[in-house]
Amino acid sequence: MKLAYYPGCVARSTGREYEISTRAVCRALGVELEEIDDWNCCGATHVSNEIVSTALAARNLVRTELPVMASCSICYSRLRAAMIRLEDKNVRARVNAALEVKYEGEKEVEHIIETITGALSKAEDQDQDSDKEPEDLVVRPLAGLKAAPYYGCLLTRPGGGIDSPENPSILENLIRTLGAEPTDFRLKMKCCCGPIFMPEEDAASKTLIRILRNAKESGADFVVALCPLCHLMLDANQPLLEKKFGEKIDIPILYVTQMAGLALGLGAEELGLSMNSVSTRPVLEKLAEAEGEGAEEEGAEVC
Repeated sequence: MKLAYYPGCVARSTGREYEISTRAVCRALGVELEEIDDWNCCGATHVSNEIVSTALAARNLVRTELPVMASCSICYSRLRAAMIRLEDKNVRARVNAALEVKYEGEKEVEHIIETITGALSKAEDQDQDSDKEPEDLVVRPLAGLKAAPYYGCLLTRPGGGIDSPENPSILENLIRTLGAEPTDFRLKMKCCCGPIFMPEEDAASKTLIRILRNAKESGADFVVALCPLCHLMLDANQPLLEKKFGEKIDIPILYVTQMAGLALGLGAEELGLSMNSVSTRPVLEKLAEAEGEGAEEEGAEVC
Protein backbone atom coordinates (compact mmCIF):
# COMPACT_ATOMS: atom_id res chain seq x y z
CA MET A 1 0.00 0.00 0.00
CA LYS A 2 1.27 3.47 -0.89
CA LEU A 3 0.09 6.70 0.72
CA ALA A 4 0.91 10.37 0.35
CA TYR A 5 2.37 11.47 3.69
CA TYR A 6 1.47 14.89 5.03
CA PRO A 7 3.83 15.49 8.02
CA GLY A 8 2.48 18.84 9.20
CA CYS A 9 4.57 21.55 10.82
CA VAL A 10 4.92 19.98 14.27
CA ALA A 11 6.47 16.77 12.90
CA ARG A 12 9.66 18.69 12.24
CA SER A 13 9.75 20.41 15.65
CA THR A 14 8.14 19.45 18.97
CA GLY A 15 6.55 16.29 17.52
CA ARG A 16 9.71 14.78 16.10
CA GLU A 17 9.20 11.48 17.93
CA TYR A 18 5.76 11.19 16.33
CA GLU A 19 7.24 11.34 12.85
CA ILE A 20 10.05 8.94 13.72
CA SER A 21 7.60 6.37 15.09
CA THR A 22 5.10 6.98 12.26
CA ARG A 23 7.68 6.15 9.62
CA ALA A 24 8.98 3.16 11.59
CA VAL A 25 5.51 1.67 12.10
CA CYS A 26 4.52 2.18 8.47
CA ARG A 27 7.68 0.36 7.36
CA ALA A 28 6.88 -2.52 9.71
CA LEU A 29 3.33 -2.70 8.32
CA GLY A 30 4.48 -2.62 4.70
CA VAL A 31 2.98 0.81 4.07
CA GLU A 32 5.01 2.98 1.71
CA LEU A 33 4.92 6.70 2.45
CA GLU A 34 5.57 9.27 -0.25
CA GLU A 35 5.93 12.69 1.35
CA ILE A 36 3.90 15.39 -0.38
CA ASP A 37 6.26 17.62 -2.32
CA ASP A 38 6.53 21.23 -1.10
CA TRP A 39 3.71 20.86 1.42
CA ASN A 40 2.60 23.82 3.51
CA CYS A 41 0.82 24.48 6.82
CA CYS A 42 -2.65 22.92 7.00
CA GLY A 43 -4.15 26.31 7.91
CA ALA A 44 -4.91 25.50 11.54
CA THR A 45 -5.51 27.76 14.56
CA HIS A 46 -3.55 30.88 13.65
CA VAL A 47 -5.30 31.35 10.26
CA SER A 48 -8.58 33.10 11.05
CA ASN A 49 -9.70 33.69 7.45
CA GLU A 50 -11.77 30.69 6.36
CA ILE A 51 -10.99 31.03 2.64
CA VAL A 52 -7.25 31.31 3.30
CA SER A 53 -7.20 28.33 5.65
CA THR A 54 -9.25 26.28 3.17
CA ALA A 55 -6.90 27.24 0.34
CA LEU A 56 -3.85 26.22 2.39
CA ALA A 57 -5.35 22.79 3.03
CA ALA A 58 -6.48 22.42 -0.60
CA ARG A 59 -2.98 23.22 -1.89
CA ASN A 60 -1.66 20.17 -0.02
CA LEU A 61 -4.42 17.89 -1.28
CA VAL A 62 -3.92 18.73 -4.97
CA ARG A 63 -0.18 18.01 -4.88
CA THR A 64 -0.74 14.24 -5.03
CA GLU A 65 -2.97 11.67 -6.67
CA LEU A 66 -2.55 9.27 -3.76
CA PRO A 67 -4.73 9.01 -0.64
CA VAL A 68 -3.32 11.41 1.95
CA MET A 69 -2.27 10.23 5.42
CA ALA A 70 -1.75 12.64 8.32
CA SER A 71 -0.56 11.72 11.81
CA CYS A 72 -1.61 15.01 13.43
CA SER A 73 -5.29 15.14 14.45
CA ILE A 74 -5.38 18.88 13.86
CA CYS A 75 -4.04 18.51 10.32
CA TYR A 76 -6.38 15.59 9.68
CA SER A 77 -9.37 17.61 10.88
CA ARG A 78 -8.34 20.69 8.89
CA LEU A 79 -7.89 18.73 5.65
CA ARG A 80 -11.30 17.08 6.08
CA ALA A 81 -12.98 20.36 7.00
CA ALA A 82 -11.51 21.96 3.87
CA MET A 83 -12.87 19.17 1.70
CA ILE A 84 -16.35 19.75 3.11
CA ARG A 85 -16.12 23.52 2.56
CA LEU A 86 -14.88 22.97 -1.00
CA GLU A 87 -18.13 21.21 -1.84
CA ASP A 88 -19.56 24.75 -2.00
CA LYS A 89 -19.04 25.93 -5.60
CA ASN A 90 -18.48 29.54 -4.56
CA VAL A 91 -15.81 28.59 -2.00
CA ARG A 92 -14.14 26.27 -4.52
CA ALA A 93 -14.07 29.02 -7.16
CA ARG A 94 -12.45 31.50 -4.76
CA VAL A 95 -9.90 28.93 -3.60
CA ASN A 96 -9.06 27.71 -7.11
CA ALA A 97 -8.47 31.28 -8.21
CA ALA A 98 -5.43 31.27 -5.92
CA LEU A 99 -4.19 27.76 -6.72
CA GLU A 100 -1.83 26.80 -9.52
CA VAL A 101 -3.20 23.24 -9.48
CA LYS A 102 -6.97 23.38 -9.16
CA TYR A 103 -8.96 21.40 -6.59
CA GLU A 104 -11.42 19.08 -8.36
CA GLY A 105 -12.62 17.00 -5.40
CA GLU A 106 -12.60 13.22 -4.92
CA LYS A 107 -9.78 13.21 -2.40
CA GLU A 108 -9.13 10.66 0.35
CA VAL A 109 -7.66 11.59 3.74
CA GLU A 110 -6.92 9.22 6.60
CA HIS A 111 -5.35 9.46 10.04
CA ILE A 112 -2.41 7.28 11.05
CA ILE A 113 -4.64 5.26 13.40
CA GLU A 114 -6.76 4.28 10.38
CA THR A 115 -3.59 3.28 8.54
CA ILE A 116 -2.50 1.07 11.43
CA THR A 117 -5.87 -0.57 12.06
CA GLY A 118 -6.43 -1.04 8.33
CA ALA A 119 -3.06 -2.74 7.81
CA LEU A 120 -3.58 -5.04 10.80
CA SER A 121 -7.09 -5.94 9.64
CA LYS A 122 -5.89 -6.61 6.09
CA ALA A 123 -3.11 -8.88 7.33
CA GLU A 124 -5.60 -10.83 9.45
CA ASP A 125 -7.98 -11.25 6.50
CA GLN A 126 -5.15 -12.49 4.26
CA ASP A 127 -4.08 -15.02 6.89
CA GLN A 128 -7.62 -16.41 7.10
CA ASP A 129 -7.83 -16.75 3.32
CA SER A 130 -4.42 -18.40 3.00
CA ASP A 131 -3.33 -22.01 3.44
CA LYS A 132 -0.03 -20.78 4.85
CA GLU A 133 0.75 -20.37 8.53
CA PRO A 134 -0.50 -16.95 9.66
CA GLU A 135 2.19 -14.29 10.03
CA ASP A 136 1.06 -12.23 13.01
CA LEU A 137 2.28 -8.66 12.80
CA VAL A 138 1.74 -8.24 16.55
CA VAL A 139 4.86 -10.14 17.61
CA ARG A 140 5.09 -8.56 21.06
CA PRO A 141 1.58 -8.31 22.53
CA LEU A 142 1.28 -5.63 25.20
CA ALA A 143 -0.11 -8.11 27.73
CA GLY A 144 -0.37 -6.82 31.27
CA LEU A 145 -0.40 -3.16 30.23
CA LYS A 146 -3.34 -0.80 30.68
CA ALA A 147 -3.72 2.22 28.40
CA ALA A 148 -5.88 5.32 28.78
CA PRO A 149 -7.21 6.21 25.29
CA TYR A 150 -6.99 9.97 24.79
CA TYR A 151 -8.77 11.21 21.66
CA GLY A 152 -8.68 14.94 22.31
CA CYS A 153 -11.28 17.14 20.67
CA LEU A 154 -10.47 17.14 16.93
CA LEU A 155 -9.93 13.58 15.70
CA THR A 156 -13.64 12.89 15.18
CA ARG A 157 -14.51 16.38 13.93
CA PRO A 158 -16.00 17.28 11.56
CA GLY A 159 -18.44 14.39 11.87
CA GLY A 160 -18.95 11.69 9.28
CA GLY A 161 -15.32 10.63 9.32
CA ILE A 162 -13.15 8.34 11.38
CA ASP A 163 -15.59 7.42 14.17
CA SER A 164 -18.51 8.61 16.28
CA PRO A 165 -17.98 12.25 17.33
CA GLU A 166 -19.67 11.55 20.68
CA ASN A 167 -18.43 8.09 21.62
CA PRO A 168 -15.54 6.83 19.48
CA SER A 169 -14.04 3.39 20.05
CA ILE A 170 -11.36 3.01 17.36
CA LEU A 171 -8.53 3.63 19.83
CA GLU A 172 -9.89 1.22 22.45
CA ASN A 173 -10.24 -1.43 19.74
CA LEU A 174 -6.64 -0.91 18.64
CA ILE A 175 -5.40 -1.13 22.23
CA ARG A 176 -7.13 -4.51 22.55
CA THR A 177 -5.79 -5.70 19.20
CA LEU A 178 -2.26 -4.94 20.42
CA GLY A 179 -2.83 -7.03 23.54
CA ALA A 180 -3.26 -4.26 26.12
CA GLU A 181 -6.35 -3.27 28.08
CA PRO A 182 -8.08 0.10 27.58
CA THR A 183 -9.11 1.80 30.80
CA ASP A 184 -12.40 3.57 31.47
CA PHE A 185 -11.05 7.05 30.77
CA ARG A 186 -13.93 9.45 31.36
CA LEU A 187 -12.14 12.53 30.01
CA LYS A 188 -10.86 10.87 26.84
CA MET A 189 -12.36 13.57 24.59
CA LYS A 190 -11.66 16.59 26.77
CA CYS A 191 -9.76 19.35 24.95
CA CYS A 192 -6.10 19.58 25.97
CA CYS A 193 -6.41 23.41 26.04
CA GLY A 194 -3.37 23.81 23.82
CA PRO A 195 -4.74 26.82 21.90
CA ILE A 196 -5.49 28.75 25.11
CA PHE A 197 -2.52 27.73 27.24
CA MET A 198 -0.62 31.00 26.77
CA PRO A 199 -3.46 33.53 27.29
CA GLU A 200 -5.37 31.43 29.87
CA GLU A 201 -2.67 29.38 31.58
CA ASP A 202 -4.52 28.92 34.88
CA ALA A 203 -7.72 27.66 33.25
CA ALA A 204 -5.76 25.38 30.91
CA SER A 205 -3.65 24.01 33.76
CA LYS A 206 -6.73 23.11 35.82
CA THR A 207 -8.18 21.20 32.87
CA LEU A 208 -4.89 19.42 32.14
CA ILE A 209 -4.40 18.26 35.73
CA ARG A 210 -7.97 16.91 35.71
CA ILE A 211 -7.23 14.91 32.57
CA LEU A 212 -4.00 13.50 34.01
CA ARG A 213 -5.63 12.69 37.37
CA ASN A 214 -8.46 10.89 35.61
CA ALA A 215 -5.99 8.86 33.53
CA LYS A 216 -4.05 7.91 36.65
CA GLU A 217 -7.21 7.04 38.60
CA SER A 218 -8.39 4.83 35.73
CA GLY A 219 -5.49 2.49 36.50
CA ALA A 220 -3.59 3.21 33.29
CA ASP A 221 0.12 2.51 32.93
CA PHE A 222 0.25 5.14 30.20
CA VAL A 223 -1.88 7.48 28.11
CA VAL A 224 -2.16 7.03 24.32
CA ALA A 225 -2.25 10.30 22.37
CA LEU A 226 -3.20 10.82 18.73
CA CYS A 227 -2.25 14.48 18.34
CA PRO A 228 1.14 16.21 18.80
CA LEU A 229 -0.44 19.20 20.54
CA CYS A 230 -2.26 16.93 22.99
CA HIS A 231 0.96 15.02 23.56
CA LEU A 232 2.90 18.22 24.18
CA MET A 233 0.34 19.47 26.68
CA LEU A 234 0.16 16.22 28.66
CA ASP A 235 3.78 15.14 28.35
CA ALA A 236 6.06 18.20 28.27
CA ASN A 237 3.82 20.17 30.64
CA GLN A 238 3.41 17.35 33.15
CA PRO A 239 6.41 18.30 35.35
CA LEU A 240 5.22 21.93 35.42
CA LEU A 241 1.71 20.84 36.40
CA GLU A 242 3.07 18.60 39.15
CA LYS A 243 5.00 21.53 40.59
CA LYS A 244 2.06 23.94 40.23
CA PHE A 245 -0.44 21.66 41.98
CA GLY A 246 2.00 19.98 44.36
CA GLU A 247 1.24 16.40 43.36
CA LYS A 248 3.03 13.59 41.57
CA ILE A 249 1.37 12.26 38.42
CA ASP A 250 4.30 10.62 36.62
CA ILE A 251 2.30 8.87 33.88
CA PRO A 252 3.98 8.31 30.48
CA ILE A 253 2.25 9.72 27.39
CA LEU A 254 2.83 7.55 24.33
CA TYR A 255 1.91 8.39 20.77
CA VAL A 256 -0.36 5.80 19.17
CA THR A 257 2.53 4.95 16.84
CA GLN A 258 4.89 4.35 19.76
CA MET A 259 2.37 1.99 21.36
CA ALA A 260 1.77 0.17 18.08
CA GLY A 261 5.50 0.00 17.36
CA LEU A 262 6.21 -1.79 20.64
CA ALA A 263 3.61 -4.44 19.78
CA LEU A 264 5.12 -4.80 16.29
CA GLY A 265 8.47 -5.62 17.89
CA LEU A 266 10.21 -2.30 17.24
CA GLY A 267 12.81 -0.99 19.67
CA ALA A 268 12.72 2.10 21.86
CA GLU A 269 15.25 3.92 19.67
CA GLU A 270 13.28 3.22 16.49
CA LEU A 271 10.22 4.76 18.14
CA GLY A 272 11.91 7.83 19.61
CA LEU A 273 10.84 6.89 23.14
CA SER A 274 13.83 8.65 24.68
CA MET A 275 12.48 11.94 23.27
CA ASN A 276 9.35 11.83 25.45
CA SER A 277 9.49 14.21 28.41
CA VAL A 278 7.99 11.81 30.96
CA SER A 279 10.10 8.66 31.07
CA THR A 280 8.62 5.66 29.26
CA ARG A 281 10.91 3.29 31.17
CA PRO A 282 8.10 2.01 33.48
CA VAL A 283 6.13 0.91 30.40
CA LEU A 284 9.13 -0.90 28.91
CA GLU A 285 9.97 -2.54 32.24
CA LYS A 286 6.42 -3.78 32.78
CA LEU A 287 6.28 -5.10 29.21
CA ALA A 288 9.61 -6.91 29.71
CA GLU A 289 8.35 -8.33 33.01
CA ALA A 290 5.18 -9.65 31.36
CA GLU A 291 7.25 -11.21 28.59
CA GLY A 292 9.48 -12.89 31.16
CA GLU A 293 6.49 -14.34 33.02
CA GLY A 294 5.03 -15.58 29.75
CA ALA A 295 8.28 -17.33 28.85
CA GLU A 296 8.41 -18.99 32.29
CA GLU A 297 4.85 -20.27 31.93
CA GLU A 298 5.58 -21.61 28.46
CA GLY A 299 8.68 -23.37 29.75
CA ALA A 300 6.71 -24.91 32.58
CA GLU A 301 4.12 -26.26 30.14
CA VAL A 302 6.84 -27.81 27.99
CA CYS A 303 8.35 -29.50 31.05
